[in-house]
Amino acid sequence: MFLRDNEVGRRVASYLRPGERVLDLGAGTGLISRWLARKVGIQPSLADLVRYRNRCREFPFLEMEDPFHVPAADGAFDAALLLFVLHHNPYEAQSKVLTEAARLATRRLLVLEDTPEGRMEWGCNVFWDKLLNIRHGVPTPFAFRSRDEWLALFLEHGLVAVHVESYRPMWPTLGTYHHTLFVLEPEPL
Repeated sequence: MFLRDNEVGRRVASYLRPGERVLDLGAGTGLISRWLARKVGIQPSLADLVRYRNRCREFPFLEMEDPFHVPAADGAFDAALLLFVLHHNPYEAQSKVLTEAARLATRRLLVLEDTPEGRMEWGCNVFWDKLLNIRHGVPTPFAFRSRDEWLALFLEHGLVAVHVESYRPMWPTLGTYHHTLFVLEPEPL
């Protein structure tokens, strides 16, 4: 999956700074954090409900017993990554995950989400989401949102999008549906 790590890593790397403490919330294997640590010089911590057998072991791992709480202090991180995490929660739970990420990150949230446009893309998204997550036992409620629906949810939480970029990823889904990168910062007071 290193092709995916390169593709995702390159998308988010320019929004992180060397030495930053970064929480990878819903880290999965942690391979993207490994890529970012090597290429950018971040200090990642991984957090997830699922204990992936093939998870990177060189970074701190914050075991989550509650899906809406990471055992860390408020503002413990400069930035938080939510890479394809929110849609693994039912619509009504996505706000709780977002609130927790915002509690932990002082500067920025980087959210990458599936944003299928139209029926054909939706169908492809469902297929790939199921296929790529079945072996890890990751929930797949198919709670996708459009780009505008995500932006509205972020605004409800006082998060402003300073950059939004939609694209069709080549890896591993072969360009069959859109992803969108949202670079979010707390709304100025």
